Amino acid sequence: MPLNNSSFAGFEYQPSEICKFLQAYTTFTLMLRSGIIIHYQPEHAPDFERWLHHHQIEDIRVSIRNNQSAFSKRQQQ
Repeated sequence: MPLNNSSFAGFEYQPSEICKFLQAYTTFTLMLRSGIIIHYQPEHAPDFERWLHHHQIEDIRVSIRNNQSAFSKRQQQ
């Protein structure tokens, strides 16, 4: 599936509707811009994750890791 598609096969939401996501194995928990939290289990989790990253949807796990690194650096100064 091409990453630049605005839809992902079997997923009913557009990238513009998704605020952020968290992945646990093959289950994705997504926060929509409306504030609704949904869970989605795609048939091909790596493809869905790449699709989310391509559309610059925030990965909560990466954001937390980056924030912890920044906090640690500030504490060392």
